[in-house]
Amino acid sequence: MNSTKFAALLGLAALMAAGTAQAKDWKTVRVGMDATYAPFESVNPKGEIVGWEVEYGNLLCAKMKVTCTYQNQDWDGIIPSLLANKFDVILSSMNITAARAQKVLFSDMYVATPPAFSTTASNKSNDISPAALKGKTIGTQSSTIHSNYLEKFYKDSVIKTYPTQDEPNQDLASGRIDYVMGDVIVTQDFIDKHGNGCCRVVAAIKRVPEIHGPGVGAAFRPDDKDLAAMFNKAIAEVDADGSYVTLEKKYFGSLDIRGK
Repeated sequence: MNSTKFAALLGLAALMAAGTAQAKDWKTVRVGMDATYAPFESVNPKGEIVGWEVEYGNLLCAKMKVTCTYQNQDWDGIIPSLLANKFDVILSSMNITAARAQKVLFSDMYVATPPAFSTTASNKSNDISPAALKGKTIGTQSSTIHSNYLEKFYKDSVIKTYPTQDEPNQDLASGRIDYVMGDVIVTQDFIDKHGNGCCRVVAAIKRVPEIHGPGVGAAFRPDDKDLAAMFNKAIAEVDADGSYVTLEKKYFGSLDIRGK
C-alpha cells in the first residue's frame, strides 16, 4: 500500500472515530422552560414546574424512552443558555421564526395559538387599530413575537416590555397600562385566575407569517440533529395515537391549540 493511500485511510478512520465519539446516547434530556407562562408552564406552590407543556414533554419523552428533567430559565437568556449547554432542548412555547432559526434548530410545529389584545374591563372600545391605540401604553413580554409585532405596527403607541408575560398582565389589572398583547390562552388564563372582572380579551389577531412564523416548536442546538429527529418522531407518534388530543381536552376543552 503506498503512503498516500495509507494516509487517506488513516484520515478516514480518524473521522469515523471522531463521529463515534461525538454521537450521543440520549438517556436523559434536560428541558429548559420559562415557567412564567401558565397554563403552558408555571411553578406550583411546591416549587415544581407544571403545565400543559410539561405533560406534553413527558408524553414525548415516554415515546423516546428517555428521562426528562425540567429547569426554569428566564426568557431573555433561554437561547444563550441552550447554546451554552445548560440544557438540551427548549420546550417553552417558542414560536418558530426566521431570526431564531439562525441560532437554533427547530422541531416540527406542535402548537399554534393566536396572539390577542386585552384591556381593562372598564374600557368598552373594541377598536384595536394602530390609529385607535395611538398614544396608549401597550405592555408585552420582551424578546417575543408580540413585542416584534407591536414594534412593527404600533409605532405611535407607547410599547412597554417586561421580562415575563405575567408582569404586563398584572400592570393591566392594576390600571397602570392600557392594553396588553400576549397569547390568547395565557391572557385568558390570567383573567380567569385573577377574578374581580379586572380585564377582558378584546380580540385575537391573525398570525403574520414573517413575524409569528407557523407556530411553536422545540428548539435544539444546531448540531443536535439526532435529538431533533427523535423529538419529531415522538411528536408524530403522540399525535397519531390520540394522546395529544386527550391532553388538549384536559387543559383546553374543545379548543384546538394547533390552529388546524
